[in-house]
Amino acid sequence: MRKVPQRIGVGLAAVLLAIVGGLVATASPASASVTCGPPAPDYDAASSQVINAVSGYTGPAMRTGPGHNCSILVRPPWGAWLPMNCFRYGDSVNGVATWTAVHYGGYFGWVSDYHLSGYGSTKLC
Repeated sequence: MRKVPQRIGVGLAAVLLAIVGGLVATASPASASVTCGPPAPDYDAASSQVINAVSGYTGPAMRTGPGHNCSILVRPPWGAWLPMNCFRYGDSVNGVATWTAVHYGGYFGWVSDYHLSGYGSTKLC
């Protein structure tokens, strides 16, 4: 008889842990919800120049997705021109929450539109 209440107690504890864990997960930073490596159709035939240099860096981070949680692939140099595909919404960089899919040095990745002339692509992915 004792096993039934114990199982109910364990099950109840698991449910409470899941609820509390869910509350903690929703309090995580926005970057946790950004998908890294999303596809980006080639909608834009234009290029954009890398701008807004940051001291101590050779260029902005080109990442696997439009967020700070995504891995850095390479840093295109300040002043370089990058062919663009399209843009997506992601983590904010200095108040700019869009990122453009670009090509550079054999890599395909995402650069914050804060670091692209004209604020990057005008074509939504």
